[in-house]
Amino acid sequence: MSSRFEHLFTPLKLGPITLRNRIFATPHATMFTSDERNNLPGETLAYYCAERAKGGAALVEVSMSIVSAETSSQTAPDTNSHFSPLAGGHPMVLTGRWPLRGTDERIVGGYSRLAKMVHEYGGKCFIELASGGSNVGSELGVSPFPWPNTLPFTSREMTEKDIEDQIEAYGVAAKYVWRSGLDGVDLHGTHGALISEFLSKVMNKRSDRYGGSAQNRMRFLEEVISRVREYTKDEIAVGMRLMGDEQFEGGNTPEEATEIARYFDGRLDWITADTGYSPQQEDWQAVPMYVDPGYNLRITNPIKSALKKTKVGAVGRYVDPLFAERLISEGHADMVAMTRALIADPELPNKTRDGKISDIRPCIGVLQDCWGRMIRGLPISCTVNPIVSREKLWGIGKLEKATQVKKILVIGAGPAGLEAARVAAERGHRVVVYEAMRSAGGQTILAAKLPGRADVKSIINWQLEQLSKLGVEVKYGLEVANDPQLVDFVLEEEMPDVVILATGSKPLRNGFQAYTFHSIEGCDQPNVFTCDDVLEDKVELGERVLVVDTLGFIEAPGIAEYLSKRGKHVEIVTVHPNIALELKSMNHWDHLMPRVVSSGIIIHPNTWVKKISGKSVTLYNVYLESEQKTLQFDSFILLTGRMQNDELYSMFQKKGKPVYKVGDANIGGARIGNAIYDGNAVSRAL
Repeated sequence: MSSRFEHLFTPLKLGPITLRNRIFATPHATMFTSDERNNLPGETLAYYCAERAKGGAALVEVSMSIVSAETSSQTAPDTNSHFSPLAGGHPMVLTGRWPLRGTDERIVGGYSRLAKMVHEYGGKCFIELASGGSNVGSELGVSPFPWPNTLPFTSREMTEKDIEDQIEAYGVAAKYVWRSGLDGVDLHGTHGALISEFLSKVMNKRSDRYGGSAQNRMRFLEEVISRVREYTKDEIAVGMRLMGDEQFEGGNTPEEATEIARYFDGRLDWITADTGYSPQQEDWQAVPMYVDPGYNLRITNPIKSALKKTKVGAVGRYVDPLFAERLISEGHADMVAMTRALIADPELPNKTRDGKISDIRPCIGVLQDCWGRMIRGLPISCTVNPIVSREKLWGIGKLEKATQVKKILVIGAGPAGLEAARVAAERGHRVVVYEAMRSAGGQTILAAKLPGRADVKSIINWQLEQLSKLGVEVKYGLEVANDPQLVDFVLEEEMPDVVILATGSKPLRNGFQAYTFHSIEGCDQPNVFTCDDVLEDKVELGERVLVVDTLGFIEAPGIAEYLSKRGKHVEIVTVHPNIALELKSMNHWDHLMPRVVSSGIIIHPNTWVKKISGKSVTLYNVYLESEQKTLQFDSFILLTGRMQNDELYSMFQKKGKPVYKVGDANIGGARIGNAIYDGNAVSRAL
């Protein structure tokens, strides 16, 4: 073990169990439950968790098992019912996303498989137990107030009988975890779960013994903990996730969270504390790249200082083992959550222990394929790690050596081409990469120039590092043009058995988009550019710039802020109700939109361009075309899509060579996660 990480790899005792090190994954919804009707956690989930244990994580937590007093183990739930017993009256918004029913006895079988697979690799596995209150759409809550979700209903206040039934349900759910051989339960007390509503001064307006004073508001949690310990005979670990800062006027603050934690010192085996209610503050539950690691230490530090017996876990976008080691060594926490880092590279603990820091595949913080997919109810993946959800076939140690070694020519050193080259080389193929530019990265390097998004390029640096260790040469400044003679020369020079085209895409320059199925009149003017032109420093822009956007992603706000920082007056016109709508599901808005607004950028929503004439542009409302206005700008930037650079495909096909397209050369404008998956999958099949 590297001496730099002696604290991180010291065992830690949590109640009756011992963790082998201090690295863990917090409860996070994967959407991998595959047998909802029989309430069995799916095989995919078991392999996913076991992969993290195999990679060296001490603890993997599973989110979330719904605690409901109404669930019957005898009757399969009516999953078509709007208020399904699947989650004890929770509407579809919750039940469809987290179908594990913790109070249904049939879950023991799935839990047991999970326990066995994680224990095989020396890890521990806890289950998050959660019941939703008003805030996430239950018909019953601590106090009546309108649901701030997609269904504008008002919950009913729980009676004391309802409360007792729910406390009993927690005990039953914990008993099933204990019976299965799993190691602990994590009581969900943040992000709008019922426990956090009872603790909240804002949400808890009860006048009985469960409301009013701080001690009364803690009574529900106190009785839940007591019932859980009674039903599990103190043979599993019991901890909780605590709301550290409600961010509502009059709500609980970090100081009050510290007092709650102090009250339960010794009654809980560990506590993690963070912030973010669903759906008001979801952007703080898992933050994107705009937020530096350690943002929750303002909550964690006072809690850690206040506790004598209960251990404290630090959460807050920790992706660097060196930072994690410092947190432990300096006494900020007893264990460090590295959830997304473990999604990106499940072998992070083992690589850290062995001193192979540069081999750790980095999390780049875009949240596109983890949180972004989960929040839509889809199985998670990972932008930089396409093995996520495919662990059974593609997991650690399962990349097979090639039965026949081939010479592979990869054209293009963006994320797709580099990934294809890396996987092919790991399988034993002989690989060479051609790149037309003087550096690798493709569009990723341009994306990293946008304000706050420099972390994107770290995946390119990692890929290049791995290729260097594998002995793969990347030849820069070699453009393979659509020329038969040049193609013949390349084939004669390299004599490849297989060609992989990772030649990317080019931005559309005519403003064509599917909303009108027409180009924009005037796009051939010399003052009309693309985002690539600007980020490649190819053009000089005037003082007033209009960004014309249909993409709804990072390009418009990113280039607008980029130019605003350089003194330009920038406005954005979009056909959408607002800019960057796709990023809202990726937890970017609370961090991105303040940057846009504070930069003075003007947004024209539900608007499109009729024509550009010199410096004049005619805009119209997409719902009422007769509503038009003419504005003046010096320069225009088009963001309406990209077209594949795939001209070479037919050229190599005609030469009789097997040729594959990956990344943007395959689908123009695809995301970086698609590109990396393409490159990985193609090379596994060679």
